[in-house]
Amino acid sequence: MPRTYQRKPESRKYGYSTEAMDKALTDIKENGISVKKAAFLYGLNRQTVANHLKGIFDGKVGRPTVLTVKEEELIVHALTKLGEWGFGVGREALQTIVMDFLKNAGRASYFKNGKPGLDWVLAFESRWKDQLSRRVSQPLPANRAFACNNRVVDDFFDKLSASVDRLDIRNKPQNIFNVDETGFSTDIGKQNFYCKRGLKNPHKVVASSTKTQYTVQVCCSAAGQFLPLYVVYKGAHLYNTWIDGGPETTRYTVSQSGWMEMAQFLEWFMKIFVENTKEIEGGKLLIFDGHNSHISCDVVEMAVANNIELLCLPAHTSSILQPLDVGVFKGVKSAWRKLLTSFYERTRYCNVDKRHFPPLLKELDDGGAFSCSNAVSAFNATGIYPLNRAKITAEKTAVSEPLTRPAADDISQLSLPVPSSSNANSNLASPVTSPVSVTDNPLTSTSLAATTLTPRKSLEVAMLSHLRNITPCTTGEKRSRIKRTLAESLTCDESRQRLAEMQLDKHQKVTKRGKARKKVPESKEGESLPAIQPEPENSEPSAATKKRRAAAAKLASLPTEVSSKRSKTSKVTREKKE
Repeated sequence: MPRTYQRKPESRKYGYSTEAMDKALTDIKENGISVKKAAFLYGLNRQTVANHLKGIFDGKVGRPTVLTVKEEELIVHALTKLGEWGFGVGREALQTIVMDFLKNAGRASYFKNGKPGLDWVLAFESRWKDQLSRRVSQPLPANRAFACNNRVVDDFFDKLSASVDRLDIRNKPQNIFNVDETGFSTDIGKQNFYCKRGLKNPHKVVASSTKTQYTVQVCCSAAGQFLPLYVVYKGAHLYNTWIDGGPETTRYTVSQSGWMEMAQFLEWFMKIFVENTKEIEGGKLLIFDGHNSHISCDVVEMAVANNIELLCLPAHTSSILQPLDVGVFKGVKSAWRKLLTSFYERTRYCNVDKRHFPPLLKELDDGGAFSCSNAVSAFNATGIYPLNRAKITAEKTAVSEPLTRPAADDISQLSLPVPSSSNANSNLASPVTSPVSVTDNPLTSTSLAATTLTPRKSLEVAMLSHLRNITPCTTGEKRSRIKRTLAESLTCDESRQRLAEMQLDKHQKVTKRGKARKKVPESKEGESLPAIQPEPENSEPSAATKKRRAAAAKLASLPTEVSSKRSKTSKVTREKKE
C-alpha cells in the first residue's frame, strides 16, 4: 500500500461504534436475533460481531500482519540486543532479514519481489514504538568496545579501592582528582537555517579558518574544585598578545604539535597541580589516562616526593571511567559552540586566532561552563566517589560482550527452529532444545548451564557466535609500545623501576644512533673512503678553484643590496635542487 493511498468511497470501512456493538450483542442475547441480522441492522461486520459474542476478539481491525506477534517479538528482541552490543542495523537490513525469514520458512510473501517495502517498515516501527526507536549512532572503535569489559572494570575498581585505602581518603573527595586535556575547535559544525523551499545547496558564511584547535588541560576534584586551566598553543614562542584577556589564573605555553607533550605535562604537574594542592592535608590521588605524554620518571618522582599517587586508567576506557569525559566536557563543548556562534555573528565571522581565544575562554569560564555540580555528578556516575562498582552497569559494558565471548569453536552449532505457517506460535512459545554441551567454558558455565534454551536465548547465543567470528578483538600496532590493558599505579616500586629501565634504554638507543651518524661513510667495496688531503701551500690551484675564486671576487665587487639579493636567490635555487 503506497503512502499516498486514498481510500475509495465504495471500499469497505473498518472500525465500528462501541455503542452499536453493545446494542447488537444485547439484541442477540436478550431478543434472540441472529448474528447476521444484528450485523445488518447496526452496520457491523458479521465475523467481528461473532468474535465479540464468543469473547475471542483480540482488539485488532483489518488484515492480519505478515508476521505473527510472536515472530515480530523475536525480531524486536534481536534488534534491541544488536543495538546494545554496538552492531545495530537499519531499515534496509531489517527488510532483508524479513525477506530471508519468509523464504527459509517457506511462507507465501505478499511483498513485491519478496522484500518488504518502506511502508511495511514504517508500520512495523509504529507497532513497536514502545520498544524500538531509531537514533543517530556514535562511532565506537573496536578497541574501545573490547576494552570496556567487566574484567578490566573490576580490576580498575580493585586497584582504586586499594589506593584509596592506602592514602586514607575514602571520605575525602577534595583529595581525589582527575585530569585530561581537550581540544577547543573553532568549527561550530553544520547548522539548520531558513531558506527558500527548493533551494539547492544552501550556503552558510563562516570564518576563513575553521579548523584551528586549541588544547586546554582541565583538572578537577571529586568535591567539584577546578584547578587553573592550562592552555597549549602550537608554536615555537609565546607572545603577550596570546595571553591577554584570559582567566586570571590560567597558564599558557607552546609546543611544536599544539598538544600536550612530556615537557608540558611536567610543567603543568609542577606549576599547577603541586602548587595548588600542597595545602590539602593527607595524600592525593590523581587519575588520568595512560597517554605517553603523561608518563615520565620526573613526574613520578615528584609525585612520590609530594605524597601523590598516580593511577593510570585502563586503555580505551575513558568513555565510562574518566569523570571529565563522562560528565564535564560535553557541557563545556555545548557552551563553547554557543559562544562561537555569538562571536561570529558579533564580529562578522572574524577568525578565532590566538589573540581572541583567551577572552573567549574567560567568557566561557565566567559563564559557568566548568560547573562544580557537573564535576561532582561525573565522579558519582563513574563510581569513583563515592566508590561504587555498581555504577558501571551492564548496559555500559554490553558493547564488549560480542568481542569477549569465546569463539564459535567452543560452542556447538545452535539450531534455531524456523516456525512454519501452521505451528509458528507453538514453536516460538515453547522452549527450544539445542545441542549445547556444558563445559568449563565461561559462556556455557554461566548462561548455558542448562541445555534447554528459550528461543530468545538461543537467538542471542547464535548472534554472539556470529559476531565473535567476524569482529577482530585486537588490532595490530604499527610499532611496539606498552599495552596498558589494565589500570596501573605509576608510583609503586615496580612501575617506577620499569619506567627507569625504559628511560635508560631509550637514552642508550639515542646515543647509539648519534654515534652511528658520526661514522665515516664507507665505499661500495666496504673500505673506508680516503680522507681529503689539503693542498700544499705553494702548489698551483686547479682550474675549478680558479673559477670559484673569480666568481667570489666578482660577487664581492657588486653593491651590497645586489649581492645579498643574488645570494638569497642562489640559496633558494640550491634548496630546490636538493
